[in-house]
Amino acid sequence: MKVLLDNLYPLHRDDSKTNVSVEIPLDRDYGCLEFLCSYTPKVLENEAEAKDLIEAGLERFIPPEYRERYGGWRDYLPVVNLITLSLDHDEIYVGCAHRHNPEQRHIVSADFSSPGFFRHSASAGVWRAVINVHAVVSDETVYHLTVNAYDKDEVPDDNL
Repeated sequence: MKVLLDNLYPLHRDDSKTNVSVEIPLDRDYGCLEFLCSYTPKVLENEAEAKDLIEAGLERFIPPEYRERYGGWRDYLPVVNLITLSLDHDEIYVGCAHRHNPEQRHIVSADFSSPGFFRHSASAGVWRAVINVHAVVSDETVYHLTVNAYDKDEVPDDNL
């Protein structure tokens, strides 16, 4: 196994609705690539901040005459950060994992790929991981991305 990338990306509220593009150049072919993604915190713990965000959202998206039907702000707890991952290789879309779990593991290979990703050889070229920052509601959220490359004879088979 070779670690190709192991980086932390601090994200803030102003980063919501943006993408962070990370290039991962491969100088040779591998058996598979493993993408380990995590971020923390998942939930905005500050109730006063959560209330302000929920009420602002209700005011923005629900016409006044309908708001009564939508219940109180507590009905919309918890307020969460949402950060997802998309991949491409040499401008070819490989797939995405737009899921809420703050800890994810994705495999890409010619024989098998995790749900949301096409089977695609882990070949040389420029891979691009796109960190899709849908919503950061905490003052700071840290996204951790690790990319591991495995030769064909050491392709991991656990949890696939």
